Amino acid sequence: MSKVAKFVVIINDNVVWMEEKALKFYSHLFGSAKETGEKYAAENLSSQKLFKIQNDFSIEVLMAYEGENPLSFMKLNSSRLTNQNLGANKAIGVYHIIYFNPEDLIALFKRAEEVALQRKHDLIWVKTFEIDTVLITTLKSLNYQEFNYENDSTLDTDQKQLYFKKSV
Repeated sequence: MSKVAKFVVIINDNVVWMEEKALKFYSHLFGSAKETGEKYAAENLSSQKLFKIQNDFSIEVLMAYEGENPLSFMKLNSSRLTNQNLGANKAIGVYHIIYFNPEDLIALFKRAEEVALQRKHDLIWVKTFEIDTVLITTLKSLNYQEFNYENDSTLDTDQKQLYFKKSV
């Protein structure tokens, strides 16, 4: 059965699953700093935060499925404020990418690129942690290029973040 990525509506069933998977993902990603990963997940992908984005029309959630089974998800952000100063007319940002398999990533990014083309975005950019080597390798295989981006937001973790972009 092939994997398909589609938009999801933030409802109780999805939120519980997403919060649980985010906690598992970031705890594993941060390894020995498991508490930092748990804190990051709680601050960014708690059920309260997820329900809050339901009212923000610039943020959407794409979820990868195999049949009816959810596998992975990411946030797409088309906010002009978030995407400014990237040297593009209309950029879209991707972040909080929760996955457990590289094939899920490919399905998610292929769908994100389709959405970007349909909506006439000219750039997709991705924010990731330097320690997320699977995501970085996948992005490079999909022809995303690393770039420097001065972001004014501060992190509650000492993990370095990297930025990648792709013209569409």
